Amino acid sequence: MRVACKATARMLTFLLIVTMIVLTMGTVSAQDFQQDFQIFYGNLHSHTSFSDGRGTPEEAYEHARRYGDVLAVTDHCYYLKTPINGTSKVLRTIQAARNATVPGKFVGLQGFEWTAGSGHINVYETEEIITRDEKGDLKDFYEWIVRVKKLAQFNHPGMTFGNFQDFVYYPEADLYVNLVEIGNGSASRSDTISDEMFQNFILALNRGWHVSPTANQDNHRENWLSANDSRTGILARDLTYEAIMDALWNRRTFASEDKNVKVFFWGDGAIMGSIVRKSPGSTVKLKLTYEDPSDPADTVILYSQSGILFRADNFAKDKFTLEQEFQLPDGYEWFFYYIKQKDGDEIVSAPIWYEVAQPVKVNYVRIGPSRPSIRDTVTVTYDVYNSSNEARHVKLSIKVDGNKFFEETLDLKPYAVMYDKRVTIEPLEAGKHRIDFEVNDQIVQNWTFEVSESAGLRVLVDRLHENDINQEVLSFLEALQKNGHEILYPETVLAGYDNIDVVLLITPSKAGLSFFKDLMDMEIEWLNNFKGHVYLVRGSDAEYFEIYKQLIKNAKVFEDVRNLFEEFQISGVQQRKLQPVVFIDQGHENDYTSRYLTKLESFLKSLGKEVRYVTKLTDLDGEYLILMNGKGYSDDEVQSIVKFVLNGGILIITSKSDYQNGGNTEELNLILDALNSPVLFNDDQVVDKVNNYGADYKVLAGGVRFYSACSLLIVGDDVEVLLASETASSVDADGRKDAKPVDRVVLASRFKRGSGTVIVLGKAVFSDYDFEPNRAFIETLFRQR
Repeated sequence: MRVACKATARMLTFLLIVTMIVLTMGTVSAQDFQQDFQIFYGNLHSHTSFSDGRGTPEEAYEHARRYGDVLAVTDHCYYLKTPINGTSKVLRTIQAARNATVPGKFVGLQGFEWTAGSGHINVYETEEIITRDEKGDLKDFYEWIVRVKKLAQFNHPGMTFGNFQDFVYYPEADLYVNLVEIGNGSASRSDTISDEMFQNFILALNRGWHVSPTANQDNHRENWLSANDSRTGILARDLTYEAIMDALWNRRTFASEDKNVKVFFWGDGAIMGSIVRKSPGSTVKLKLTYEDPSDPADTVILYSQSGILFRADNFAKDKFTLEQEFQLPDGYEWFFYYIKQKDGDEIVSAPIWYEVAQPVKVNYVRIGPSRPSIRDTVTVTYDVYNSSNEARHVKLSIKVDGNKFFEETLDLKPYAVMYDKRVTIEPLEAGKHRIDFEVNDQIVQNWTFEVSESAGLRVLVDRLHENDINQEVLSFLEALQKNGHEILYPETVLAGYDNIDVVLLITPSKAGLSFFKDLMDMEIEWLNNFKGHVYLVRGSDAEYFEIYKQLIKNAKVFEDVRNLFEEFQISGVQQRKLQPVVFIDQGHENDYTSRYLTKLESFLKSLGKEVRYVTKLTDLDGEYLILMNGKGYSDDEVQSIVKFVLNGGILIITSKSDYQNGGNTEELNLILDALNSPVLFNDDQVVDKVNNYGADYKVLAGGVRFYSACSLLIVGDDVEVLLASETASSVDADGRKDAKPVDRVVLASRFKRGSGTVIVLGKAVFSDYDFEPNRAFIETLFRQR
């Protein structure tokens, strides 16, 4: 993990007064700070068979108590409305948690996971639940959490599962969403804290959220708290339900990939997670203690809203105290420590916030362009909000290099936010410049930036038209920035922008609404009269790609985003080329051995592909992976499959009907769930008395033969239906009453994740029995790359 690049773009403005490292002898404990906090280790995110996992809540708590101190069972909310044996799943989980709790020994917590396209959120200790079917909008969720006043946690923020609309800030919801998961995973390796989630943690802090980090296992199997060594460290006065909940409500946590490290972080006598009232210019005293016998720290970094303030490498101490003093540059600042151990395990402490008592704050300051030159007009964008439950009338002043530049009076209702306010500064001379924001003449925020003599290209990237901006595009944009070019995004309309060199238009994704994909007349006119370069790159919606090509006459067209690296002459960027290999899983009791896949193998070889039959799913460096109704996948293999897709691979995953309980629906849905899939396998059998090839379970859909297939459940929006039947129906062939009703039988679908694609089929269609009748459809699956 590259920790050196994790600071925010803000320049350092602190005065470091003193740093003192004390190598303590004896045990580091809370008594060093005249407090009685102890550290307990827990897992705040897990699932059971009450949703898409295994086992019961009772089994989860019983298992977890042997491996840690705290377990929260947080099944997916949309499963919890269905009773089990006539009993509410929510009430049964609460009762199981209370029964499992033994003061001084173990604490069981109950909750649920709310899921939507904007992100996933855990809510703890509540009988009332909210589902995405009722309230699928993030704003609706925040209004609900304010009403019920329950503790919540942002889960695994990132591109795959969402990052809560870039952590758009809701001050009143900030009172209840107090945790953020930056470590997530149940693979045997403890490497769960990802750079993407870490960066999103910093984004959340910069937007104004008061959240502390956690590391959890998100278990879907019977390995609650035992999957790996990742833990959420909880600083509580004792191991009781009341003390643990008090610690979580007050953000006294740290995220750890090590299961027994002890970390305490204090500021001016306040424990980590605290919000301390201080005035700008005040001196703050920070103190960190660390202890993990025979597991020394290697790197220690102090992060703040102003950037990295301290870094020490090759630390090589398994017990130490670090004391530092700083002066606060303004009225809103946070600090937290990052520690990387010699063995690679990472630990991230909760922040400590230093804020003025004034409740009106300024945050999320941005300048555009982010690397201005002397020719640029600088646009400063920021949010202003009222964090109190009373209306406020204030004066906001903005100073540039100490000179008053702008002033206005604001009337803010309780918890009101004014998003994306902006001022424009005429071109500045080369060098460093500082912007101060003052509320009622008290500085609440500042931003320092540098103006250069010259700059790279300005690239305006459209994101207003359901653009297919996937991981590959994001990687290219990151490379552009690293090579000195500036990335800008249109706010409301793709027209009227000055001082732009290039317009980059990734055409729309297959998902999304056509209304938003359409270009307005004024946008078409502006693009066709644009004096710079207009680059048009193919998105997944082939129809709109052709429409855009016809409308924008002066565009240079690219079939693949990878061609842009050459166009921009980005040096030093090695594009990862996938090996022309098709992996076919044969190690998980799959349908069809290689003996019955001879025609598929010959076809793939004719396309220049190498076919590899594999029994363990590791090191998957290839273009395709085919999983046919397998079972018994380890957590490591599931993570390997996810990585394969995110890196650009195409996964073809198939199940089969539940006749004689033959489909491995539960196992395969675990893989899809790990990909945040908008489609799942149903536990049913598809029959069709009209369109079949000899029996009602031999279904024909779009001319494709499906022998004893299951249907697909569409549970999200970003999915393309490839094949469906209007005459087929779903039946519960195994009689277990676990088939979910469907309005239309879908048998084949496709969605994108990261740089890759997932194709989901209700049954494998390429055995030697079916290959020739299905050849045209099979060719579309393997020629799409």
